[in-house]
Amino acid sequence: MKVWSSDAMRKAALGAAGIAGVVLVAGCAAPPNNDRAEIREAGDGFPALDDNWYDGGRFVDPRNILRIKEGQSKDQVRQLIGNPHYSEGFFGVREWNYVFNLYTGEEGGDYITCQYQVEFDDEMALESSRWREAQCPALLAPVERKEDQTLVLSGDVLFDFDSDRLTLEGRRALERVAQSALSEFEAPGMLITGYTDRFGSATYNQALSQSRADTVADYLSTQGISRGDIRTAGRGEADPVVTCPGSVATQSVTECLRPNRRVEITISESVDG
Repeated sequence: MKVWSSDAMRKAALGAAGIAGVVLVAGCAAPPNNDRAEIREAGDGFPALDDNWYDGGRFVDPRNILRIKEGQSKDQVRQLIGNPHYSEGFFGVREWNYVFNLYTGEEGGDYITCQYQVEFDDEMALESSRWREAQCPALLAPVERKEDQTLVLSGDVLFDFDSDRLTLEGRRALERVAQSALSEFEAPGMLITGYTDRFGSATYNQALSQSRADTVADYLSTQGISRGDIRTAGRGEADPVVTCPGSVATQSVTECLRPNRRVEITISESVDG
């Protein structure tokens, strides 16, 4: 993994990202990547970064990675994040490998280079995805510490729009929350509170926020947190973090209201712990 900070390199890479993307070089003679053990580094299942093809990584819109979900076709994956970097072959290929550059948010335009892998099932529908470097999913789905042991996660990252189904990166974020809680507390107890923005009826927003809080609790219970030690609450549009003008849900207004669409997790030692 490399970290770069050259502003000139950043601008050049961003300009290149606006083009159709890196062209996939594939030929009939290219073997399926399922059998290409010779290009893999031992142990982690990711291809080695080979100087013969490595182009420094592709700058990709993080929102497109967040839209990757189970069941998508190869064409849908390609539309979101482009062609894989390797010559993966044509038929029966069940694994695509990417190299992305993601900005860290630090001053100066620093970014890290990340390896990302998607796997397809027998029907060539997306089955799973994974990262090689732990820092990379943490950039896409950050967990903010609000105060003491209260953690804040973006509802837009955890869930698809108007849905209570967890995204791939949302699940990864919750796995990090569970690992942290189990390392800091002998028997962690949690209060999970869901929030929405102000658009939609109060009844609908209340139900959605409660359903999302319950979904988070159910997933954390699969990661070692006792479900009996987790309480949930849906607060709808209550307790807004930001106030934004506008009575119509335009793109600019909904973007402004993003911090209000959140899930807060307060962690403490369980009473029974």
